[in-house]
Amino acid sequence: MATELPWRSVEPLPELNGDVAELLAAIGSLRRVWEENLSVATPEEVEEARKRSLRRHAIETGVIERLYDVDWDVTEALVAEGLTLEAAAGKGGITEDTLAVIRDQYSALDYLAKAARGDTSLTLQFIRELHVLITRNQPTYDAMDQFGRIVKVPLPHGEWKKQANSVTRDDGTRISFVPPEHVQSEMELLVARYEEAASAHPLVRAAWLHHRFICIHPFADGNGRVARALTLLVLLQARYAPLVVDRRQRADYIAALDRANDGDLRPLVRFFARLERIALTSELTRPVEVAPAGESAVEVARAYAQRLRILVEKRNDKQGQQARALAKDVHGKLVGYLQGVREQFQDAFRAVDGEAKATVIQAIPPEERALWWRAQLVRTANAVDFYSNLREGSWWAQLRLTVLGQTLRYVVAVQKVGRGETGVLAVTTFAESVENHADAEHTRAVPLLNSTPDDSVTLIYSDSADARWSDVCELVDRTLAAAIAGFSNGLG
Repeated sequence: MATELPWRSVEPLPELNGDVAELLAAIGSLRRVWEENLSVATPEEVEEARKRSLRRHAIETGVIERLYDVDWDVTEALVAEGLTLEAAAGKGGITEDTLAVIRDQYSALDYLAKAARGDTSLTLQFIRELHVLITRNQPTYDAMDQFGRIVKVPLPHGEWKKQANSVTRDDGTRISFVPPEHVQSEMELLVARYEEAASAHPLVRAAWLHHRFICIHPFADGNGRVARALTLLVLLQARYAPLVVDRRQRADYIAALDRANDGDLRPLVRFFARLERIALTSELTRPVEVAPAGESAVEVARAYAQRLRILVEKRNDKQGQQARALAKDVHGKLVGYLQGVREQFQDAFRAVDGEAKATVIQAIPPEERALWWRAQLVRTANAVDFYSNLREGSWWAQLRLTVLGQTLRYVVAVQKVGRGETGVLAVTTFAESVENHADAEHTRAVPLLNSTPDDSVTLIYSDSADARWSDVCELVDRTLAAAIAGFSNGLG
């Protein structure tokens, strides 16, 4: 029998226990390292990195709401090159109407980012203005008439809703939002409670504001987009990177909101913390153009030489040494892990192939083999969304399993993140299936894993291998299981 969750008045931010404090401390440490590295970047680089983040948010916030669909290749082009039809040309294209909606959402985020740099406080007027900007090119929304039919209704921009609204979860539970007659008072209470929570951690405060705004659902449409924008306001004012909820995380996002609806805010805090880790790692680690297009070769060379000089001058050798020591310690644990499972895999597959063989190979800088796997590591870093610094190579370990003429190459690597000595490391994995041929030219490697931003572990120079091993081990357990499954299916 379906149940109903009635609307509730805005409650103060609750006390959170469990593992949240430890997680937030780790994010705080990463943020400090990120801020240290801001001094290396030029103002132009900081601004361009911020624009990329806001463009991605502007695209994904509508995809999350199923307002439109944009191919991933088109999304990447729009993020990198700007929100123009020309940027999407040749990559699947995008309609002018969809691009107009995305541009509105970007304009709203740009307005919000500029407000966050000042001393702007959260007010009802600001929230209304945000809704107007976000929905400017959205004339209607879907509503249900008295006969239960979906009809297009004009969308009031920046005005509180006039009709009651609710949502039904997959389990049949109906969640009622605040009735229209109580929206003004509940929004006033929301802003007041938000100010009372000024001392809370920004990620906790952002998660609470996001969820409580969704519970009110003050507008006829566009509430999710406004809620995600308000999350950025909280984080930007606290000098955190702007996180992005993208299409790949939609199911986790909705599940975390459902848990919050049931009274547990922690899953949403953990979800936002995970996205903030991704944002901090990616926002300023990708190299951007330091010389304008069209400059002469000599001018380009001078610009990049100046950029390299700044990197060398700002380099923190002590921080780099600590990061290398941490990478070596984690690498040692990874080798031990793979050695521990090697014989188990070998024995399991010898029931099928008596000559099945499993070996573990590894390397660390400055060994020449540490430079192996560059293409695969860069491809994985791009998928995870960070810039991989492979100038010295990586600390990698490979489990190599050969069965019935096929070879599995599962590689887990610790690599530097960003330009210069940022003090940030990432643990990533990739796996390939290779059909053994006497003629090496005919050997073809088939990727077995599709990495996402969740498929990495970020480490900072002040971490210890023991303290972070459980996170690394979880990543290896999960991706190795997926690699073995994919490899085994290919054998059949």
